[in-house]
Amino acid sequence: MRLKSIKLAGFKSFVDPTTVPFQSNLTAIVGPNGCGKSNVIDAVRWVMGESSAKHLRGESMTDVIFNGSVSRKPVSRASIELVFDNTEGRAAGEYAKFAEIAVKREVTRDGQSKYFLNGSHCRRRDVTDLFLGTGLGPRSYAIIEQGMIARIIEAKPEELRTYVEEAAGVSKYKERRRETESRILRTRENLDRLNDLSDELGRQLDRLKRQADAAERYKTLKAQSRDLESLVFWYQLQDHKEKQQQERVAKEDCQKIMDQLASALSTNERGRIDAQVARENANQLLDAANTAYYTHAATLSRLEANKEAYEQQVKQLTANQERIQNDIDTLKTLIAKDRDEGVDASHKRALLEPKLQTIEADLTSLEASIAALERQLNAQDSTRSQLAGELGRVKSEITRLETEKQGLERQQRLDRQRLETIDQAVLQLADTDPQVIAELEAECLVLTERLAEQTAEHERLKASHERSQARVTEQEVSVREHQGVLQSADAELQKARRIIEAESRIDDREISAWVSRQSHILGRVLEYIELPGEDRSAFEAAYPEVLSAFVCQDLETLDVDGLPAGVRVVSLDYVNGLPQTVKKTSSHRVADGEGYTDQGLRFGQGWVERVAGRATGILEIQARLPDLEHAQEQAKSRLADVEAEFSRLQELRDQAVIELKSTSESLAALEKQSVQLSHRLAGLHAKNQEVEASRLRLQREKQSLIDAQSQIDQERDDLDQQLDEITRLRQSIQDQLTPMHQTLDADKASLGRLRDERNQLMHLRSDLRVEVERLSGIESRSQTQVERIEGQLASLVNELESLTTHRHTLSDRPVVTDADLKAAVSESQRLEQALQVARQSLGEREECLRQLETERAGLERDREVQHQALNERRLKEQAIEIELSRLQQELNNRQANEVHLIEIEQRFEGREAAESELNRIDTRIERLGPINLVALDEYQKELERKAELDHQHAELTEALETLEDAIRKIDRETRALFRNTFDAINQSFGEIFPQLFGGGEAWLMLTDEDLLSTGVTIMARPPGKRNSSIYLLSGGEKALTALSLVFAIFHLNPAPFCLLDEVDAPLDDANVGRYADAVAKMSNAVQFIYITHNKIAMERAEQLMGVTMSEPGVSRLVSVDIDRAVELATTE
Repeated sequence: MRLKSIKLAGFKSFVDPTTVPFQSNLTAIVGPNGCGKSNVIDAVRWVMGESSAKHLRGESMTDVIFNGSVSRKPVSRASIELVFDNTEGRAAGEYAKFAEIAVKREVTRDGQSKYFLNGSHCRRRDVTDLFLGTGLGPRSYAIIEQGMIARIIEAKPEELRTYVEEAAGVSKYKERRRETESRILRTRENLDRLNDLSDELGRQLDRLKRQADAAERYKTLKAQSRDLESLVFWYQLQDHKEKQQQERVAKEDCQKIMDQLASALSTNERGRIDAQVARENANQLLDAANTAYYTHAATLSRLEANKEAYEQQVKQLTANQERIQNDIDTLKTLIAKDRDEGVDASHKRALLEPKLQTIEADLTSLEASIAALERQLNAQDSTRSQLAGELGRVKSEITRLETEKQGLERQQRLDRQRLETIDQAVLQLADTDPQVIAELEAECLVLTERLAEQTAEHERLKASHERSQARVTEQEVSVREHQGVLQSADAELQKARRIIEAESRIDDREISAWVSRQSHILGRVLEYIELPGEDRSAFEAAYPEVLSAFVCQDLETLDVDGLPAGVRVVSLDYVNGLPQTVKKTSSHRVADGEGYTDQGLRFGQGWVERVAGRATGILEIQARLPDLEHAQEQAKSRLADVEAEFSRLQELRDQAVIELKSTSESLAALEKQSVQLSHRLAGLHAKNQEVEASRLRLQREKQSLIDAQSQIDQERDDLDQQLDEITRLRQSIQDQLTPMHQTLDADKASLGRLRDERNQLMHLRSDLRVEVERLSGIESRSQTQVERIEGQLASLVNELESLTTHRHTLSDRPVVTDADLKAAVSESQRLEQALQVARQSLGEREECLRQLETERAGLERDREVQHQALNERRLKEQAIEIELSRLQQELNNRQANEVHLIEIEQRFEGREAAESELNRIDTRIERLGPINLVALDEYQKELERKAELDHQHAELTEALETLEDAIRKIDRETRALFRNTFDAINQSFGEIFPQLFGGGEAWLMLTDEDLLSTGVTIMARPPGKRNSSIYLLSGGEKALTALSLVFAIFHLNPAPFCLLDEVDAPLDDANVGRYADAVAKMSNAVQFIYITHNKIAMERAEQLMGVTMSEPGVSRLVSVDIDRAVELATTE
């Protein structure tokens, strides 16, 4: 891709449509200061997606629009179009097939910015993606504007890294990584939200689970309770059926007794009638007897013929009349009483029968009212249950909305806290004081001088240390040599001593014990004999057995009795005379035919032997022992001298090492301090930019949070509205439920009252029926009694009339004679006896009648009792039938299956166990408290929602792992690309730097081992300077160093074109020449467009573009083809 032209319209000072063509690879843009040359660079940066007005030398994005001049009005829009030649197909993606690519950007006064690719509207990202990996971009190394050199030099290591990344082509990886990280962030945020939702849902599920478990337990317990209640009802039904059967049997028994009593009453009535007839007969007989008696008495009286008898008879008649009259009065009283009782009973019965009919009617009305009220209660209870379920659902929805609202309020609090944090962070942001930067730069210069002095001192001490080390090494060799000599002397001495010791050692215990007892034994012969060197071998050969002999002062003092076999003892005089004996021997001959040689051989006539163990000569060894000890002492003395010298040299070397180390540490500290100061300077410069970036970032974040707050406010208002609506709905349901509960309670109370009233009326009806029947019996008995008493009364009246007639008749009779009197007395006695018999018969008949009456009264009482008992049995039977109907209806309503109830019954030992279990279950149900019966459905719904959230969580987790794998893959590729690119740039930088500087060296360093986050620092040493930090370079050196880095990057990954804005301003002519030569050399592969005021740089250009401002505030373009101009000048 080659930049073919730039089309400007309304952009900054280029108000008129202007086309800037680029016909060669080396174009220079020239013109006076302030004419708008740099606006061309800004135009390229802007159209490539620059979004910071600060980097376009403005305060807002609309500042790029022409704002008017003295003679021109402001325009409403600005547009820039870059036209690229893509004949080589270097463009990425779908645009690789286009031979020409046009990238255009427009902006209007309202801040709306639009991008176009080949005339088609696109996104800013599409433009950015087009240039990814090419080295082009709004802030890439391909566009070096004014101040860019300083920014490169003073950039923090992290910022300098971006240029290496752009050269490595990892910007697309970074973009992909940024997108992936953004996706990861969004995924984690989604995961966090899911976790929050899941946690909240988990808590809600726990609550619903508890409620659902409680509801499930309630349902289970309620089902068990219903089964047990049905079982109890069934037990009651069976009990009532047994009671009904018992009542029926009892009623039948009562009926039988009633029948028996009726039969007995009938028999009694017949007996009573017979007794009455008999009494009447007896009464008649008594009347007849009375008549005859009284007649005869009268006759007797008359016969007695005396007045006294007559009067007595009259008196008797009068007494009888009075008695009869009293009986008549008594009977009349009884008749009146019985009639009154009958009338009273009839009156009471007449009063009770309408009341009984009224009660019957009231009972019928009450039964209808109770049935209607029960139907109304069932309907109200069904409606109440529906409203209660709806109320539970509404409450759950209110809980959910309140939970969601709390989540929004919590997020809003967090956002507000973050806003406060942002405001505090903005207040804490502060730019670095320029005075501090100046002081740090001065400190850097001082450190540079100290660093040079310390370096020289370090070199001097280093050389001194090397010399000391060489002397120490030499002396160490000498020490090792003398140590070797000493070790050899020690070895020879120890060897001689061991041989002598072995020769002198007594191995036999018996000999050793004997020697230890002999105080006169002085030692071995070997220890006392001294011979010249030439006689030692001869002596050893001639007298081998003497050398191991023991020496004593005098043989006479020796205890020879205990001398062990094979032990020789010689006197001290003998030992002292041995040297002379050896000298007197000649030709080494010790006896006839025998002799010895100096080589340790003994010979005789026909034989020769070597003396065993004497090859080296023990006497020779003993003679050399003082020499060996002297040699050892001398070796020790020389070694001590050498070691003393070695120690002295080591001390000198160690002192040099300490001084060198101290100098090295000081030098390292100075270098570290220098680097730290340099980094601190870079950090301070970067901090200002970072502060500004942080301020913008915080402002953007603050605006985002403010927008989020507005969104949360809106969502919270929506939730409040929903809460208000559903709260009103809840209140409406509660308003419906409250009067319904009141009505239901009132209806239940009314139903209870009606049932109590019905029961009272039923009892009252039963009592009235019994009372009416009792009064009817009293009325019937009274009538019968009156009739009976009237019969008796009539009999007594007849008797009274008969007495009266008899009295009248008696008064009319004459007095009889004595014979008549005697006969009359006899007759009177007979008649009196007959009268007594009649009276006795009448008394018996009356007694029998009274007994029958008493028996009848008892039977009547028993019949009344049995009648009452029968009525009670009938009432109980009716009550049992009603209760049976109610229980059967209850079981039917519960849809109880008798087979199922029997199965349940088998689990219990009886009714008491079932009722006890029912009470226990009812207690457990009461302990459960309020139950949310809709919790089961809500729990299942929330459980399904939880499963969906878990599925989403699993998918997000899998996506997160995929994204993290992608991040790791991108990181691996990025590390490899960055490492290779860094090494290549570092090598190229090291090659180009000497070309631009005419010598020196430069290199790049990584600040960290992590290739994904490490920064990059520049180390440079111009020719003749030892400083390594670029912060200590002059302005021109910094510019050339930055250009070296840019050219090194271009050498590795050449961008399609490079824009340079007055980068040669701080350079002298020599450096400008090298710079221009480098640009001209690289223009074979890269298109260079640079702005310059330097004539040398202008001369190197193949095309000159002049920017003028003849009209104030308006830039215009003048183009000159150098080759064409030269050709024309040559032609002329």
